[in-house]
Amino acid sequence: MVFPDYEIILKVLTAISNVFTILAAGIAIYIFYAKREVISSAFRVLINFSSQITLVELKAKLERLNDLSAEDSDEMSDIINILNDIAGQIRGSKVFSKQFNDLLSKIESISEDKRRFTEPKKRALVSELRERLRNIDVENYSDMIGE
Repeated sequence: MVFPDYEIILKVLTAISNVFTILAAGIAIYIFYAKREVISSAFRVLINFSSQITLVELKAKLERLNDLSAEDSDEMSDIINILNDIAGQIRGSKVFSKQFNDLLSKIESISEDKRRFTEPKKRALVSELRERLRNIDVENYSDMIGE
């Protein structure tokens, strides 16, 4: 058996709850519009942080690749593996895959015909990758500070 007073209390509490929900939503909308620059900056920082992590990983792989010699047949499989690792990581990123599309085809051609891959070609590829990564790094910092 439900008491009539209980139903009135339930309706009042439901109404108060609905009012607070509407107020909370209104405050959230106001904050979103009033602070949209701060919120968008926070999202840009998160996106740039993700890009920075990828850049650090790619730079470490380049350093490892630079330490290996294409003239040494034992190290050639390591070189190919690292190049494929780099290609996979670049291909997995929307940002990097657009900027490195031509370099990806170079890496794939090297992987397919490693006999033509020499130490000077490896050094040129490492230098080109390093420079492109440096440019992306600078662009990310410029985006973070809003220039």
